[in-house]
Amino acid sequence: MEIVKGVYLHPIKTKKFKNNHITCRFSSPLKKQSVARRALVAQILETANATYPSLQSFREKLAHLYGAHFSTQVSSKGQVHILDIDINFVADRYAVNGDSVLVEVFKFLHDALFNPLVSVVQYQQKLFQREKTNLIHAISSSMEDAFDYSDWQVKKLFFRQDSLALPPYAIPDLLQQETSYTAYQEFQKMLQEDQIDIFVVGDFDEYRVLQLIHQYPFEERHVELNYFYQQHYSNVVSHQTEFKPNQQSVLQLAYHALTPYGSKDYFSLLLLNGMLGMFSHSRLFTEIREKAGLSYQIGSHLDVYTGLLQVYSGIDASNRDRTLQLIVKQLTDFKTGCFSIDLIKHTKKMLKTSIVLLEDSPKYLVESTYRLNYCAAMDVDRWLTEIDKVSKAEIVKLAGSIKMQSVYFLEGV
Repeated sequence: MEIVKGVYLHPIKTKKFKNNHITCRFSSPLKKQSVARRALVAQILETANATYPSLQSFREKLAHLYGAHFSTQVSSKGQVHILDIDINFVADRYAVNGDSVLVEVFKFLHDALFNPLVSVVQYQQKLFQREKTNLIHAISSSMEDAFDYSDWQVKKLFFRQDSLALPPYAIPDLLQQETSYTAYQEFQKMLQEDQIDIFVVGDFDEYRVLQLIHQYPFEERHVELNYFYQQHYSNVVSHQTEFKPNQQSVLQLAYHALTPYGSKDYFSLLLLNGMLGMFSHSRLFTEIREKAGLSYQIGSHLDVYTGLLQVYSGIDASNRDRTLQLIVKQLTDFKTGCFSIDLIKHTKKMLKTSIVLLEDSPKYLVESTYRLNYCAAMDVDRWLTEIDKVSKAEIVKLAGSIKMQSVYFLEGV
């Protein structure tokens, strides 16, 4: 439902949840120069505004709204950077004295968007510096984790587009460069230029929601979003070894797995990833962790938007070569058909169960609706049907197209 050009309302009516949920999503092309600014905006949005100028007053208001929960999240889908404002709150039927929590929540969201805590044309300096320091500290602490750090490094090796390798919340060096002025200007740009999608999930009066949204001073905008990234395979496999003071070592492998989203081969790729390292019955777990005892943590991850299939393994440094050999062997087995029908059946069951369980989450309904509208996705019933139809021969054929592109080893010393 278009409010103005580039701003959309998505009412998702259901009575399966006791709480209602709102996600206000800003979507913009992923750019290295704006990632840090948008991360800082997310921090400030959930902290204070001109109506509730302190963290205490901000939280007190949420408490008065029957304990509503307000949070922000930054993520990316391929070449699109996303900032979400999420609000969970009780449905009006549970409120006492005829209170309309829905109306008050939309007023609260309005204040967060259109009444920021500013000094002239920048965020209030004290608030900004505090949140900037907090975010830099949080990301720096995360980068001390061997897996988080090596994940970033292998993506730097794999991607030829710098922005795709960045964590959604940026890195400390980029955050340090931003000021209260640049962050505030980015927020104003978001309000004026981002695609905005407002999802309302739960039991509510749709007409009333529409009335409340039309009170927001949104202006028309034109946004071109390209979610999917296609990177050609290079015959040169990139390698990097880095030494860091750490008790553990991490081996990260990046494979080129470019398969069109929603295509027939796409479902074979989902099953391949499931059989390789997504579940506890997967080959990486059973063969390398359980039987060989080489890894204390291992698995695989598929990014369908960029064609990156990633294998990660926490190991002792002395086991690097043996672990690499066994990971390559598992993929070779899939390429030659050396795996059982039972493994396929078990993986299909696990994939279908995970999707059905996710349907019990309001945020999943938001994600599903967003993908259906913008990413050529499909509904759950068709997804389940297509998974069921995948044959062993199709998996073998798909596995043959998977090629190693990057190897990163973080050696703990």
